[in-house]
Amino acid sequence: MNSPKQPEYPEQPERPARRGVYLQMVRDLRAQPDAVYGAWTDLTHVTDWWGPEGFIVPADRVHMENREGGTYRACMVNTITGDELWWGGIFERLDPPEHLSMTQRWEQPDGTPASSTTLMTVDLEPHDGGTQMSFAQGPFPSAKERDSHETGWNSSFSRLAAFLARRS
Repeated sequence: MNSPKQPEYPEQPERPARRGVYLQMVRDLRAQPDAVYGAWTDLTHVTDWWGPEGFIVPADRVHMENREGGTYRACMVNTITGDELWWGGIFERLDPPEHLSMTQRWEQPDGTPASSTTLMTVDLEPHDGGTQMSFAQGPFPSAKERDSHETGWNSSFSRLAAFLARRS
């Protein structure tokens, strides 16, 4: 397999507007903040949990420049149909192990944007011997699109919890 083509991103990413429909989720995870942070930012870990049940993220379809201003791009593959869903963005802020934020947009396989850009933020705080993860994403153009992302993230975060449990 060829490495995924890296799309061109503007020097200054398009900033999502503050108004709109946002997704907010909180999860308690049985792992320390540094382990949760690593699960988000380490290329060798994201393939174990990114994507909802029924999807995989093959290692040869992920690219990450793990630095502020660095790009990332990945492809979820439906394990039944083989359909591919590409997405990518820019790491905006990395404060290990407490915070990360990145833009996200759906893309065509060639890197052409297929959606508007959202901003995702992840805040990690020690809590009850583990980590409380606060996740936000938006703005979305509609509540329907937000709700679709919530369904996907719920499944992905269940996979994240299982991944972290296997590592402890």
